[in-house]
Amino acid sequence: MAGKTWTIQCCVDLGWINMRLVLLVVMSVVSAGVGQRGRGERHVVYVNQNNNPSLLYINAASGSAATLDSQSETSDIIQLILYPASKGPADERRAVVVLSGNANGTLVLTQSQPPVGPTNIQGVITHLTPGLHGFHVHQYGDLSGGCKTAGGHFNPFKKNHGAPENLDRHVGDLGNILADSTGTAHVNITDPLITLVGPNTVVGRAVVVHAGEDDLGTGNNEESLKTGNAGGRVACGVIGHS
Repeated sequence: MAGKTWTIQCCVDLGWINMRLVLLVVMSVVSAGVGQRGRGERHVVYVNQNNNPSLLYINAASGSAATLDSQSETSDIIQLILYPASKGPADERRAVVVLSGNANGTLVLTQSQPPVGPTNIQGVITHLTPGLHGFHVHQYGDLSGGCKTAGGHFNPFKKNHGAPENLDRHVGDLGNILADSTGTAHVNITDPLITLVGPNTVVGRAVVVHAGEDDLGTGNNEESLKTGNAGGRVACGVIGHS
């Protein structure tokens, strides 16, 4: 099971639930997920109830706290998210990003069934060079130094860079967009990992469009597994609530 990530989610009313029962359920889930590990290993559990709206996030992993923080490739991470029960469907979430730089555009992000449903990214980007361009969500929404201060790809699970359909990929890996002969790219991407809510939300982070094609981690070199060799950053913008 090494290197895999599971997300287990269920609805509860945190206003009346017995927290000892929650912890018993959590530890049962953790035990089931790591039952094949060797003896003597420790399980570190973090509980955070300060999220909005009243979410309980419990992360468990084998090894020390340092191992959990680094989420090394040999650590199995189980993430249990308990959120308040609702009689009706979750409200749709929307966000927008305005791209600027050598290229320009506006993208709308829509998550129709948060917190677990896929997110659609749609819009038009102009003034690109014709061809494929790497397209990613980056770690930071800090554009004080231009696109370069947006940091690397958003990668909360410490994976290698890869194609959007790969299991081994950054959350921010959205592949390539195609600009036509006029330099215009029509973007319409639906991704299962991008979310607009919860601890791994992309709201407040940055979308970056690159000068070259993303090799999707197939370049057989270290940089390919980090950035996809997509080249410089020609446009970027911060994702904000809409």
